[in-house]
Amino acid sequence: MRRTYSYLLLGFGLAAGAMDALAGALPLPEWQHELAVKPQGDAARGGTLYAEHGCAGCHGADGVADNRQWPMLAGQRPLYTYKMLTDYQAGRLAGADAAIMASVVRELSRQDMADLAEWLGALPRPGTATGPEPAILRGDRKRLIPPCSACHGAHGQGWDLQPALQGQNRDYLAKTLQRFRNGERSNDVNAGMSQFAAKLTEEEIRALAEYYGR
Repeated sequence: MRRTYSYLLLGFGLAAGAMDALAGALPLPEWQHELAVKPQGDAARGGTLYAEHGCAGCHGADGVADNRQWPMLAGQRPLYTYKMLTDYQAGRLAGADAAIMASVVRELSRQDMADLAEWLGALPRPGTATGPEPAILRGDRKRLIPPCSACHGAHGQGWDLQPALQGQNRDYLAKTLQRFRNGERSNDVNAGMSQFAAKLTEEEIRALAEYYGR
């Protein structure tokens, strides 16, 4: 972020010292500020909160949702889960499921959300019987679509804010990609998924869901 601001400010001929001072003074987006002040999660407390708030009703006692319309939470990247919880609480997602989640997390503190994310991230993530790789997995230069591994890892394990895809419920994964493609979801960092998913066909979305999902 600071580097991007620095390049912009160079175009206006500002000195290096002035650039650093101004870049540091520019306000962060709300979600980025929330991540900057994220507390350290306590996994043991997170497990207690998960049980107390009835999360297992939708997402399973061990974070493995039986309903394929709901996301698989076990083994998800803690920072990604934390951001999703803050996004639900702040109303940055739309739809009936987002409304349900917003009501569930309304009273959670930042510490609560960090604890839940830490506990879920430590759970074993279900594997998947990965079949043949769909062509779109490697991206498409003509459409400026990068390989999925560029953000989600060679095995779909994710990185920090980029969610793990391996073992995700297929229906949920397909639905999420469709929402990004149709402009119905926009809480992705720098609109990364939105701009790539907008170029995917229905067949490619289904192929990716089948490849990564369970």
